[in-house]
Amino acid sequence: MSENNSLSLPKPVFYHLQDLYSIIRSTVILVALCAIFWSFTSASILTEWISSFNFGADSQNMAIYSPFEWIEIKWSFSILMSMISVIPVTSYLLLRFAKPGLYPQEYSWLRFVFLINSLLLPVLIFIIWFWLMPEMVNAVSSISELNNVSPRYDIAEISRLSLGITWIAIVSLILINSLTIARSTNSQIGIYSWVRPRLILMCAGILILTIPATFDGLRIVISISIIIVCDNLSRIVPLTNYDA
Repeated sequence: MSENNSLSLPKPVFYHLQDLYSIIRSTVILVALCAIFWSFTSASILTEWISSFNFGADSQNMAIYSPFEWIEIKWSFSILMSMISVIPVTSYLLLRFAKPGLYPQEYSWLRFVFLINSLLLPVLIFIIWFWLMPEMVNAVSSISELNNVSPRYDIAEISRLSLGITWIAIVSLILINSLTIARSTNSQIGIYSWVRPRLILMCAGILILTIPATFDGLRIVISISIIIVCDNLSRIVPLTNYDA
């Protein structure tokens, strides 16, 4: 009887922090392992992606001006794809971690959010790389045509642009989810007003510091615009049975 009572006692905060640390550590290890796996296939995927650009006769004028840039692009792509691959696993671990402290309707809502993210993000990345970027580059190349001038296309810069847009999409989705989850728990533990400015500052700093050099001159503008849009979107996301 005493054993059952001891099992029902609340666990200390340190115990939960250890669980959270274990999830973070497992996520980092999985990202590293997946990055190694993606490094073996990133070259062929990037080659297939480059072939989706319709430059016509100008397709022979695609160039990489430094071999080290291509190595950087390959590893950046591998790490980014590994992060996307690990998101479903991390979502499951976080959902299992949060389940004991959630009401049934809250658990169902959070499970739905994580499921949508796990399905939406790969589709969004595919659209960015295989539809948005080819259309954008083709449109820009047709607008900037000059007579008697043969254009050359820097694949490294195009790849950095794609990586930057993809990274912005990932950070934006994480920020929207974090703000929405904080808003959904506000009526229970009142953390939204405390968490919101910290999440905004953290994501703004990440965007400013990690956006590729291709976006130089627009880092602050892009970061502020993303923060404003994500903050407003998180406020209109429907919650379970309440709104904060």
